This record gives sequence, structure tokens and C-alpha cells, in this order.
Amino acid sequence: MEDAKGEPKRKLITDHIETINVLRNEKRFTFRAIAEWLTKRGIEADHSAVYRAYLAAIPEENRDPREPWDDEVDVPE
Repeated sequence: MEDAKGEPKRKLITDHIETINVLRNEKRFTFRAIAEWLTKRGIEADHSAVYRAYLAAIPEENRDPREPWDDEVDVPE
């Protein structure tokens, strides 16, 4: 139990949403590129998790369900 209490708190991908927004909206990174960028900095991420965090951070009233996201996620053909 003491070992568990001594573990540092793990950061979630959602803790980095501001960084994700900058890389996505200002730098035009793909979700896969953002995941690689975060991973290089010691943050466990994959493009699916980045995509889900990005969408979850958009207020529901601003979401457009008709917007095509699949080409933005580096989906292999």
C-alpha cells in the first residue's frame, strides 16, 4: 500500500488538451503526429486517444456531427 501511495499521479492525455489544441489548430499537426510528439516527451499517447481527447474538449453545442473527421485521423486505406 505504501508503494502505491508513493507512486506519482499519472497524467492523463486530457491534461494536455491545450497543447493538443495548439498542435492541431495552429500548427496543423495530424492526430498521429500529435501522438508521436507527446510520446517523444514521455507522455503515453496514441492517435486514437488524442482524437478522442480533442473531440471531448469541444463543447457539445459546437460539435458538427456532419463534419468528416476520418481523413484527419490518418486512417490507413
